[in-house]
Amino acid sequence: MRNTLILITIAFASIGNTLMADGWGQKQTQRTIGGALGGATIGGVIGHQSGKQKEGIIIGSVLGMIIGNKSGQGADYRTEQQRWEQQKREMAHRERLRREEQRRIEEAKRRQFEYRPINQYPVNRGSVVSDEVTQARHRAEQREAELQQELEIRRIQEERRRALLEFQERERKAMEQLEFLRTGQRNNLGKTF
Repeated sequence: MRNTLILITIAFASIGNTLMADGWGQKQTQRTIGGALGGATIGGVIGHQSGKQKEGIIIGSVLGMIIGNKSGQGADYRTEQQRWEQQKREMAHRERLRREEQRRIEEAKRRQFEYRPINQYPVNRGSVVSDEVTQARHRAEQREAELQQELEIRRIQEERRRALLEFQERERKAMEQLEFLRTGQRNNLGKTF
């Protein structure tokens, strides 16, 4: 019995240290409770066979709690790491989109000013009609360049708007799921005690 008390003290001290270090996650809590119940069951069966059922239940539940706690803590850590990596990937993707958008806007602005001045077109000085045609072509090319720039800017703005809506929707869904999980966890904790 003395050894059992020592084991219980050590188990609760290690679990207490874990709890004080950074709190318990969802899987850590679930697996701690599941481990305690499973360990108590197995310990009770083994203890009953040797005539020490109470000690078996205590030792089994303590060991089950320790194993479940550490297992759940590792699972929570892995889940948090995956969530963090996903956030980093999304941030990198948003940065790539921003840079691409900036590059396209600069390219559209650059193309707007890429036209040849009127005096560079071959013109028959004796023909007024040819000069008017050249000027009309120049104006048309300039307007087309402006149109292309405006279309490109609007396309980029639309892409950005769609991406923003997509990320906002993903954030909303994640917040709903997180709130559901947190509410469910609080309800489950209240029921166990």
